[in-house]
Formats: sequence, C-alpha cells, structure tokens
Amino acid sequence: MATIGRFSVKSNLAQTNSWEVLKQYFKESVYSVEEVENLAHEAFQNKGASAWQKIQFLVFDMNLRLMREGFGLGTPRFLREWELRHVIEQVEQQYLPQEQLPPEVTSVELFMPWLKERISQHRVNHHPLFKLFDRDDLSDEEVRYFLANYRVNMQRFHLHVAAFSLIVPFEMREELYHNLYDEFGQGNFAEAHPNLFEPLMDHFGGAWEEDINPETCNLLNTKINLCWFADGLHYGIGGMGALELAIPLQQRRVLAHLRRRGLSEDMVKFFVVHCELDEDHGDGWFAAGMPYIHTSEDLQKVFCAAMRMLEARAGVYDGILNGILERRYLADKRLSLP
Repeated sequence: MATIGRFSVKSNLAQTNSWEVLKQYFKESVYSVEEVENLAHEAFQNKGASAWQKIQFLVFDMNLRLMREGFGLGTPRFLREWELRHVIEQVEQQYLPQEQLPPEVTSVELFMPWLKERISQHRVNHHPLFKLFDRDDLSDEEVRYFLANYRVNMQRFHLHVAAFSLIVPFEMREELYHNLYDEFGQGNFAEAHPNLFEPLMDHFGGAWEEDINPETCNLLNTKINLCWFADGLHYGIGGMGALELAIPLQQRRVLAHLRRRGLSEDMVKFFVVHCELDEDHGDGWFAAGMPYIHTSEDLQKVFCAAMRMLEARAGVYDGILNGILERRYLADKRLSLP
C-alpha cells in the first residue's frame, strides 16, 4: 500500500460516493433536520467516512444553487436550506479546535506578527503533496486531477470577495475592490484569473465532475460560511486574509514543477500572477480590517477563522494526495493480477 508521510490509500469511496451520485441521492430523499444533524455529528467526528462526504456534497450543492439562483426568499427552498445550513454549522463548530490566543497577545500590534508566524508554520504550507511537485513525481493525469480540484474554488473566489464586501464598512471596501480588480485582470477580462486558468486546465485534459473531492467542497463551504453567513466581519478578515497570505508559499512549488515540465510562461501565467499578488492581498485585507478590531474577542475571532480556513485548504490537499495514492495503488494492483 502506497504511503507518503501519514497518508495512506483508503478504500475507494470516491467512486461509489461521487458528487453526482450523492446529489441525486439527496434529491430523491427527504431528510428531517434531526437526521441531518445526526449525520453532521457523524461527519465531523470521522472526516473521510461516508457521512463526511454526504454532508459536504449536500452543502456544496446548496451553495452552487445559491450562486445560480439566489437565496430563494419566499420559497420553501429558502426555509429548508437556511435551517439545514444553520444546524450543520452549529454541529461543525462543536468539533472545531478550541485554541486560544496567548494571554500576552493583547493588541493588534502584537497580534499581526504572531498570526503571520502561525500562518507560515501551518501544515498547509508544508503539505506532503508538494513533495510530489518538488520531485516531479506526477503524471499528466495526476496534475489534471490536482488542477480539477483546485479549479472548483478558484473559479468562485471573486464571489467570496464580492459577498463579503456587503457587510464590511465603507472604507474597507476599497481594499476588497482592489482585490476584485486584480481578479478580473486589471481591466483586461481575457486575463481574469478564471480565464487564465482554463488553457492550463485544457492542456491536461479538462475538469470532470467526478474529480471533485468532498474536501474540495468543504473549502468552498467554509469560505461561504465565513464570508456570506458569519456573524460579523472578523471571520472573513481572518479566513480570507490568512488564505491570501499563505497561497504564494504553496503555489511557488506548483509553478516550479509546471515550468520544469516545459510549459510556456503564458500557460502558467495564472500561478505567476498569484505568486506576485496574493501576499500583498493578504496584507491588504488585514491592514484594511485592523481599524475594526478593538477587543481580545475580536482578535480571537480573526485567529479562529484564519486557522479554520487554512485547515480547510489543507484538507483539499489531503483529499488530492489520498486520491493520487489510491489511484496508484489500484493501478499497481491491476498490474499484479495474472
């Protein structure tokens, strides 16, 4: 059985519980709130099991519908989805790490250097998946699978910035709209970040719905919870600021691998742009948000959201690495058959 670090091949749940299969499963089933609550407890107690997949795909499906059709105010869908979101989030919060700020971190001036150090040390920036990129130990199909999962959140990043801007003070919106301007190619729509990504995705064979891992859904679900539905602006500041600050540390290793594969600079421009911009975006988010952080409770919210978002991003890499190892294991098994 193939392993990298603490990761080993799991049973082939991805094929039996794909997003498409589970989406149809939920459409044909009517779950009570109590049943969903019980399923959520099972999911967050044992991430990676069937209940985890079902909960993440369920919320992911609601979120895609939200983006396509809006909240559905005045419809039965609105009330049911709102109730399901509420109960799932309440359950998830019970299982989140309860890490507290050190007592000596009592001001924004002390908090930001401390938080940046915590972000740089987080496992998301040292994930064993990147060892495969560093060693150039990835097939074309494995790169395609990585990009397909990366694409799910990348395509919709600008929506989180736009949605979060609705609940922040007027002055803070300037920074968010600078971020949106960059996301849309600084006035050149052909270089909007989703448009830059597609040639690279197509080069490796395109994205398929069956590629989507529940951990990938969890990152999108976490972003929406922290930016669209959270109680106040501090959660979005922490989550999105930490995400932006950390991204260049990860993407530089992906970019280096793609260049060693011989891809042109035009083909890898998406990753070049993000290595250049995202650290500045992260600093900008925090700088714009700091005037609205006054108490130790505010600092705690920012910190908790930052760690929650980074852990969700690390979960995406967990899912991709496990998927790669599982596919390798199954391929080796098929080769060993008489």
